[in-house]
Amino acid sequence: MITVFQSDIARFLAIQALGRQRTTYPELARSVSWPHPQGRGLGKHLWEVLNYTHNQGLPCLTSILCIAGTRRPPEGALEFIRQVYGPTDIEAEQQRVFEFDWASVAALAFEQQIAPEIDFGRIYATRTWGFDPMEWGMTGFTDEATRDQILERMDGRPIYIVYFCSQHAEAIEGRDGRFTIAPENVARVLGIVEVQPEKAAHDTHTAPDAVQDMLELWGRPRWQFGLTNSRAWEFVNPPWTREALPHARSMSWEATRGIVDLTEEEKRLIRQYALREVAVYGHELRQLAYALREPMHTTYLAVCEDADLLAKTRAPAGAKLVKIGVSGDTERRLRDLNDHHFAKIFGLSFRMLATQRWPSQDEALAREAAALEWALVNASAHASGEYFFMTERETMDAVTKVKPPKRVR
Repeated sequence: MITVFQSDIARFLAIQALGRQRTTYPELARSVSWPHPQGRGLGKHLWEVLNYTHNQGLPCLTSILCIAGTRRPPEGALEFIRQVYGPTDIEAEQQRVFEFDWASVAALAFEQQIAPEIDFGRIYATRTWGFDPMEWGMTGFTDEATRDQILERMDGRPIYIVYFCSQHAEAIEGRDGRFTIAPENVARVLGIVEVQPEKAAHDTHTAPDAVQDMLELWGRPRWQFGLTNSRAWEFVNPPWTREALPHARSMSWEATRGIVDLTEEEKRLIRQYALREVAVYGHELRQLAYALREPMHTTYLAVCEDADLLAKTRAPAGAKLVKIGVSGDTERRLRDLNDHHFAKIFGLSFRMLATQRWPSQDEALAREAAALEWALVNASAHASGEYFFMTERETMDAVTKVKPPKRVR
């Protein structure tokens, strides 16, 4: 297990790796506020990071920490790498580091800003035969009139279109055993594209291989009347259409024939699913935006005290709704609680009643677990998950589990 400081080192190196960049000891020293500007004395911490990545089956992060002006670590560091990883081609290992998705390592506490620029006030849906923006730089329609009507509705501004495959379509197989609709895509919501108010055609906005596929499958290009795609996001775990688009999926219109508005409910549903930005043909993929998230070092107790609202629930008379949790940023966590779609729907409003920062994430998680176990036994009622209905007395007792009272001499 690495320390909090060693995690900071690993996160800095991982951020450089996500940008496919090597780094130097002075840059590392500045990033972690190390007292020696050249990074002298960091060796023992880098040794722990080196062993951590090896033990976790990860590429060697420290391989991208190089002598300034070179592409290689110093000889001493190379010896340590080979001691742990065995005979190592450093350039090949650096490529492994660059190609790995470091944001997927939960212990490094990354937070990816997912699709922050999608305008959910200008979002629509279309039935499609798949989702492959890396090959298709346009959203194509069967009829020119349909394309032109949509272009007029856009009023010179981009729109966002959710791609989904019909729940009624069976996987459609083309020539040579190839699928035009893959079986796993049937009845799934696949992705979202940003569409610009610009006409597009296959000869400029579709990869030659994709055009060739259409010729081989159908003898002619299809969906020739397009609008330019500028950005795209795929669903990390594509949801079922019945869960994410209950209204759009039920409307009677054919794939590629047009777009439909999403209901307010569907806009809320779509926003809850994780997205990953992907490349669009003809456009350079924008640098993914990552932010460091502090380890979850603070236990908290948030409370909703709206008596009139809680009287409409199954809360015992006079009880408060209490949330017990742990976070690295309690201000952001409170915003998340109050911005959650269920909070918006039912008018819930929480405030932080107590917080306590602990020396480490492990201790904070242990304290949270103990507080939740206490609440399961002592709260008036368990509402759901980490939410409890509590009386005033129970709430004050719960505060002492999250934030132990100060000792008085």
